[in-house]
Amino acid sequence: MLLKRDPAPPGTTQASTGRTVILGYRDRLCEEDLGRTVDLVPHALIEDGDAAARAAGPGGVTDQHVALLDAIVEQLEGTMPPGAGELKLPRFHTCRAALDVPVGAGSMATKRRRLRDELYLQLLLRRPFLGTLARLAGATGDNFLVNIWLSLFQLLVVGLPRRVYGLWLSRRRSLRWVGSRRPKGANFLRMALTITPSGIARGNHALVQRMLLMALLNDLSKAASPSRLWIHRPRRRWPFVLLLPEVGEEGTPVRQLLDTYADIVRTEPPAPLMVLGALQGEPPSYAQTVPADVRSVTGLADRVHSLYTRGSASAVYVVPLSASDDDGPADRWVETNPQVTVRASGRGDYARALAAPVVVCVLVTGGLYFVERDTGPSPSCHKVSSGEIVGVTDGRECHLGVPGRDNELLALEAVAAEQNRDAVTSGRPYRTVVFFAPLTAEPGDSTPVSIQSLRGTLAAQNQVNSREGDIVQIRLLIANAGKYFAYGSQNGQGPDVAREIIERKDRDRIAAVVGITQSRPSSFAAVGEISAASIPVIGNSVTGSRMVDERAPSYYFQVSPSNDRIAEVMAEFAAYSEQIGELTTSKDGRTAVVVYDPDDEFFSADLQRKFTEHYKGGKVVNVPYYENRNGQIVSEVARDICAEIRASGGYILYAGRSGEMPELFDALQASADCRKADGKPVAVFSESTAATYMQDPGDMLQKHSVLKPYYVMLNNSTGTVSPDSPYSEFTVRFRSVFKDGSVPEGNAAGAYDALRVASEVINSVYAQYKTPQNSSAPFQPTDVYARLSNPGVQNFSGASGLLSLDSRHKYPPNKAVYVLESHTDKSVTTWMACGLLPDQPPGLDNPATWGSRGKARPCPSA
Repeated sequence: MLLKRDPAPPGTTQASTGRTVILGYRDRLCEEDLGRTVDLVPHALIEDGDAAARAAGPGGVTDQHVALLDAIVEQLEGTMPPGAGELKLPRFHTCRAALDVPVGAGSMATKRRRLRDELYLQLLLRRPFLGTLARLAGATGDNFLVNIWLSLFQLLVVGLPRRVYGLWLSRRRSLRWVGSRRPKGANFLRMALTITPSGIARGNHALVQRMLLMALLNDLSKAASPSRLWIHRPRRRWPFVLLLPEVGEEGTPVRQLLDTYADIVRTEPPAPLMVLGALQGEPPSYAQTVPADVRSVTGLADRVHSLYTRGSASAVYVVPLSASDDDGPADRWVETNPQVTVRASGRGDYARALAAPVVVCVLVTGGLYFVERDTGPSPSCHKVSSGEIVGVTDGRECHLGVPGRDNELLALEAVAAEQNRDAVTSGRPYRTVVFFAPLTAEPGDSTPVSIQSLRGTLAAQNQVNSREGDIVQIRLLIANAGKYFAYGSQNGQGPDVAREIIERKDRDRIAAVVGITQSRPSSFAAVGEISAASIPVIGNSVTGSRMVDERAPSYYFQVSPSNDRIAEVMAEFAAYSEQIGELTTSKDGRTAVVVYDPDDEFFSADLQRKFTEHYKGGKVVNVPYYENRNGQIVSEVARDICAEIRASGGYILYAGRSGEMPELFDALQASADCRKADGKPVAVFSESTAATYMQDPGDMLQKHSVLKPYYVMLNNSTGTVSPDSPYSEFTVRFRSVFKDGSVPEGNAAGAYDALRVASEVINSVYAQYKTPQNSSAPFQPTDVYARLSNPGVQNFSGASGLLSLDSRHKYPPNKAVYVLESHTDKSVTTWMACGLLPDQPPGLDNPATWGSRGKARPCPSA
């Protein structure tokens, strides 16, 4: 929470500032008792001066980022209230000690052992009992027999605990996040070597600060949680408090600490740390302003109170304080209201301490009883460590959405449940198709694009099942692989959703899988697992080259083009369009500032390479922007991008993931360097566009006035209706199913086509196998694959273009690709349309050129 006080009216002075409010609040966290000051709440007050470097022993000098956190920890440990016990911060002190351990030369195994031994020595200082045993074991005897017993004793109380401690460091789940960039292969000791004085990441101050702050937040969460078995474990009504009297401009130590904190809590579980600061300059880009309620004297205070009493998506808020000083009644309220209190143990606490072991025994006994007798199928939905629910459902058997967090998904499950009931009870034959994609994210993340694809799939199910005649009905299963497709296949961490789909193949009459929506190693593995079970997969919104090259699974097809096709169209538009030209000023061509993730080989880095190969409009400047931040600060990325724009007069080519776009756009809007001297906005051209921007472009454009977005789409999302147009038919169908104002954009259109292609092939197989005696026509997914391979579908009139798929074309040749611009009223302008278009009459459905009259250029064809 950042306090920002309005300037005083002309001719007046203010008795207090944001700084004095913070200092006054610090005084309320203490009280005078018999002439001495007693702390009521563990707290720390930090200013830029606390970041002064200090000696760090053999390793050299502690940088200012580490010094700031050292000061916080010292104050939190020193302000524990009487009777609250000692504040133990094992993760922080372990990570902090690693910074100063000289590991010397040698093999990696040798260095890890040295690091383990030094960290164990630090542990002995923090654990007096272990230290006392170690000193006893170091004693010597007067005879041979005594020395033998002392050696055995030393092995038990020193060697064995040290070995166990090394295993704890390597495999303990609570320290695994240190190596989060390589979660399967990294352990703490391996990653900690990189931050020792001679480590390769020791100079990465942002990474070191992020690691230490994450360790501290984890420790505070553990310290604040009450014991379930011991009622005398201290409980506090308030969390730990961090006070920042002056939060300055970007680059100052306290501001950098706040930036790191905000970036961490965006993706990590909330920690019991209340951060209260006084803002001196402009608010950070990630902060949201708490609006005052002029109708109520306590309106602003009530809003602030509500932020702490309920969950909030944002981590940092700006609270505007009145320009007028408090009057007498306000002062008297502060003087007469009680200060912080610590809750005493009540009857419920004693009951809980006694009931907990009883309840555990009952649950374990009951669980074993039912496990032995449960012969039905295992639950289809599984809650994982991120809080997401992954698995497979028909919309009724279980729910993949968490109420209050995944309301859109829950609403779509209800649509699926109703349409599935109608399909199964229609009296006509049916087959099951699975929509498989990442449909949930972590709190604070943007809405997954796959949600819109699921809407398109449900609209297609409605269209197929409403057709007259002997049409095979489609029953739809929804399969959620979790964020980043983490649980899509065998992962060693939790459910394998692909395996669950395979296990239901016969029972649910599964004929095909659609969706996927992302190009990732994890989605590639999931497709491979399903393909190995001989189930055809038809992807949409998948463009990574690896998904369809010679290494692709044999049963995989997609209705979307590859990055090579998209990059060629993007390079053509960026180099020669009037729209980009009006917003660039370079004399040496149009400089493309390409924002991409070098680690994302399946999508972002692939698109960056393909675009660079095709682009002829000027030079290309690359700016890394990582999906897994690992210490990268988004505001610093935005500053680098804007500096390149200002220096080159170019434009932004966004080649990152759609989910990372909103945070970057916010940071670009907040950066002063992106405000060009000529007053024109910065052109942004993207392939993967955030779902929230597609659904509400007006809000996006109003909040990001310094940007002028253009984007690639695989259908013409203008929303206009024309007779006999397959896109118009899709639009009408989509809006008849979803009356909530959802936009029928390209991701939905691609998913609509994927299911309709699957239905087309299923009906062809059904017609081949049915007989007058057996109208149910038993057939397998292998039959669907064989039909899709040969003869396949040719010139299928889809909402996203004319589609041809077979064994030679795993993705459509010369796929329709559009360049669009959205406006505040949700209208869309089409600036470029090339490929086999779905909404044009014969003869005009494959345009040879694009551009304005008199400046037409040949369409790229592939």
